[in-house]
Amino acid sequence: MKKYACKYVVLRFAPYSETGEFANVGVLLCAKSNNSFVFKLDTTDVGARVSKFFHINDKRTFKFAMASYQKELAFIQEQVANHYMTAQDAFDFLVKPRATLLRFSEVRTVITDSIDVTLNSIFSRMVSHTSTSQTKSRQRLSSLLRSQLDSLHLERPFRQYKFAKSVFEAKYDFTQLSEQGEPLKLIQPIEVNDKLTPKEIFEVVGKNEVRLNRMASLGLLPQRVLLPFSLSENRTKEADEAWSIVKRELRDIGKLVDIRNKSVIEEFAKH
Repeated sequence: MKKYACKYVVLRFAPYSETGEFANVGVLLCAKSNNSFVFKLDTTDVGARVSKFFHINDKRTFKFAMASYQKELAFIQEQVANHYMTAQDAFDFLVKPRATLLRFSEVRTVITDSIDVTLNSIFSRMVSHTSTSQTKSRQRLSSLLRSQLDSLHLERPFRQYKFAKSVFEAKYDFTQLSEQGEPLKLIQPIEVNDKLTPKEIFEVVGKNEVRLNRMASLGLLPQRVLLPFSLSENRTKEADEAWSIVKRELRDIGKLVDIRNKSVIEEFAKH
């Protein structure tokens, strides 16, 4: 069976360049040997998931960006099919850095005997599975944390707060404010889970690190930061190595705590 050497990139929706955060929303793939150019975009929720993650009130922002880009990709795919340009030229043109809402991961390679199957496999792994897994993990952690905090009946409860300075904005769901309305403490769950690969652990934690470090550089980060996480003791050796690396980095930002350690969370919230 003939094998094809393919290049591919993951399409990312990144509405806030200053935070470095992104959501995987599609895959582009090309094979030079048979001049194949294929793509697949995430249009299942027309922006609901991504808009909620980035706290975008109007999900039409994402929907419009994706619809416009889908038209551009379809046009270029037709150009390749009609031999007005090669698949490689089309791919190289598209992945050039742009100052837009949609950006790309680094170029990766894969050897395959079925281009369509590989496209769907990469999409499932990098877009569908990752987004669903991370969304569920985020919701579960947030729900556990909210339940713990509500049970404490705090005089100053943790609530959503928007940190802003100049063009930078970032919303966090668990911020405790002083009587004057100044942020005193921040709790940010780190949504790692046992199903993530080492690369995905680096990406998930990296998003949090970039935004929190930028807040620190702008003087917005509260002095006290708690970072709850949830990982079982049965994780793979590779995932454990990745987690060991990012733990050291996260400890420079705030205090790490297992979400199940209620006493530490209570101590942080009350004092």
